[in-house]
Amino acid sequence: MRKLLFIVAFLGLGISAQGQQQFVFTNFLMNDYYYSPAVAGMKDVHMANVGFRAQWAGFDEAPRSLYANYYGSFRNEQKHGYGASIINDRSGLVSNTGFLINYVYHLKLNETMRLAFGVKPGFQQYNIKLYDALLADEGDPMLTGNVLSTGAFDLQAGLNWYSEKFFVMASMRHIFGEAVKFTGFNDGLSKHYTAIVGYNWNLNKKKKVETDSTGTSTSGGPADETGSPKKKKKDFILTPVVMMNYVFPMKPQASFMLRASYDNKFWGGLTYRMDDAAGVSIGFVIKNRFHIGYSFDYSLGDVQNYNSGSHEIVLSFQTTSKKPSLDEQDEQLNNSIFDENKEGKKKDKE
Repeated sequence: MRKLLFIVAFLGLGISAQGQQQFVFTNFLMNDYYYSPAVAGMKDVHMANVGFRAQWAGFDEAPRSLYANYYGSFRNEQKHGYGASIINDRSGLVSNTGFLINYVYHLKLNETMRLAFGVKPGFQQYNIKLYDALLADEGDPMLTGNVLSTGAFDLQAGLNWYSEKFFVMASMRHIFGEAVKFTGFNDGLSKHYTAIVGYNWNLNKKKKVETDSTGTSTSGGPADETGSPKKKKKDFILTPVVMMNYVFPMKPQASFMLRASYDNKFWGGLTYRMDDAAGVSIGFVIKNRFHIGYSFDYSLGDVQNYNSGSHEIVLSFQTTSKKPSLDEQDEQLNNSIFDENKEGKKKDKE
């Protein structure tokens, strides 16, 4: 019976179909590449990630989403970004498989801010498994056959204004509009609009330690009894984020997330989607390269009585080495000078 409800909702009620044309993620910070075509190339590294979301656990034929991405920038210079994605989404009898490529141009506004413009063209294939449906009208010619299938070219575009402290993203997907037509009752692909705004608030900002030619601190600040700069404090960053989604004729939906990270290695977050769900996310980084994130959300609407929550996992791997920042280069230089001076003093005593 539930399968019958899914196919009726998709073919007869265009609104229900529109709501499933875009993935829903609790941990949308680890999935910003999905929401914005202007993310690739933001960092001077290449990333490969895979993710899976099981929505409404315990609900028969509930949505399942699976994806894989690879993205970065040419020579890790954060100017010409590029990427590729494979996605698959299943909801009852309906499945969608897509392949998309990505290009982003990053414009340097000043020493701290950049503005990126991105496009993501691709192809989407939609299928409905008629052979698995429970039909109320066995003689309906529209629902004969094994699989109802169609494909369409798709295009996404967006911009991204960002720095180390903040990011503002705006994007639009399904620009080609009503490109998919199963029947005359289906509204096809509806345009989706997404905006994401976030701020990185460093509560324990690292302070640069100045040293003289002997490696001794000259800032009057953190230095131990030997003149060596003390070990810098670990970063503790709070990141509040707001995401807005809109697709006609649904009302706009706001999602809120507050994430806390420590030393760029451990993080946790709380999420709330208006009139939908509340969730929690956790994650950690192994050897500065391998990122693991897990999220769980619990439905707050009428559907909460029919499921035990949604689960989501993201595995991300940094495939290239990151260039050290100017502060990190200065720290390495200061430490090397101190080590050399310390070694010289030992030899003089001997």
